[in-house]
Amino acid sequence: MNDLTLGAAAAALDAELKRFDQIAELLSRLKLDSEKNLDRAARAVQEAAQSEEKVVAAVRDLVAAVARARERQEGQARSVAERAREVGTRRQELQTIVGSFAELGVEASAINLILKEGGNLGEAAERMEKIAGSAKTLRDDAENRDFAEAARQAESLRQQMLSARNKLKLVERKRENE
Repeated sequence: MNDLTLGAAAAALDAELKRFDQIAELLSRLKLDSEKNLDRAARAVQEAAQSEEKVVAAVRDLVAAVARARERQEGQARSVAERAREVGTRRQELQTIVGSFAELGVEASAINLILKEGGNLGEAAERMEKIAGSAKTLRDDAENRDFAEAARQAESLRQQMLSARNKLKLVERKRENE
């Protein structure tokens, strides 16, 4: 069996069909009125038979190439489908992480409101520490799931919350000492 590519197999079949057409055309035009023309016609008939065998072989090669192409495409389609499932799963995992970020954002907004209204600095610092802890958990989860960017963002949020908490504690101590 010839392992031609689909295009090469189709081209080979096309070339042999053209050759067969040329032989058939010659045979149809030849006058069978002399020994010379009869000899030419007999050779053309033999060439046509040989060409027909080549056409059959070329068709077989083309069918085999189509079958290989179909098998390759089916294999790739399975790979694409599997990858699509992986993409869906990873997207859901990332959405879970993003949802957790949103929850932390809501909590940070609540702390901001407490501070704007002149609320208890100790309570705000405590809530910031809680957000920092949640951000650490979120960072660890993101790292475990191989979401490096989300892990960096969670660590950045954790550090910002701890820094803000420390500043609030300093302000609270200064107030107490006054």
